Amino acid sequence: MHNKLAALPLFFVAAAAFAQVSEKPVDAVIPVVGSTHGQSNAFFKTELQLHNASDASAAGWLILHPQETLLRYDLPARATIAYDDVVAAMGSTGLGSLDILVDRGELPEAVARAYDDQPDGTTGATVPRVRNTEALVVGSSATLIAPRDFTRYRFNLGIRTLESGATIEFVVRDASGTERFRRMRAFAAVAFEQNPVDVFLGTTLQATDSIEVNVLGGNAVVYGSMIDNATNDSSLQVPRR
Repeated sequence: MHNKLAALPLFFVAAAAFAQVSEKPVDAVIPVVGSTHGQSNAFFKTELQLHNASDASAAGWLILHPQETLLRYDLPARATIAYDDVVAAMGSTGLGSLDILVDRGELPEAVARAYDDQPDGTTGATVPRVRNTEALVVGSSATLIAPRDFTRYRFNLGIRTLESGATIEFVVRDASGTERFRRMRAFAAVAFEQNPVDVFLGTTLQATDSIEVNVLGGNAVVYGSMIDNATNDSSLQVPRR
């Protein structure tokens, strides 16, 4: 009984934070974060540093979707905090997308790195912070480029929608520019999805294909993630408005 009562304040704090999210659009997102096992014996984590570059204190919430867990941050002026595995610090596992919601002061600077954690070192890629004003909106068009060698690299496609959801047309072209495939997909609000590109699109890509991303409705962040099959080293494409 004592443990259950002790947990009640945290429950109400979390409920209040989620209520605030419903009233205020997210200020920025880290499109993909994770703490999970992957192919080729990989164990992917995401390290995160937040820095308050202003002369006034700043505070807010980190909110992980779709797990719906959250973590409070509180930064004095010019201060920095760091997490070596931010998803684990939030009591979660798996892949997701991270909101930064400000309720006092300025939006913090963020340095996020997704990495494969191995005994002899790490390999990984920087994941940019994307402000809500930088997300793709209706009329936006962007391009992602498939790997030059699908026997050496694997390629994932991911999306994180904002409060309006999104309807997106994907157009696949070969290296010569000839259209090979076209598909439209609708995504719910505050949705996160990452899958191998063939699963995400419903077609098999060829080396150096391009993927044109046309936003027909709503707003979203779309990204491509290329991973080396031998080393799990990775790179990330995140087009912004």
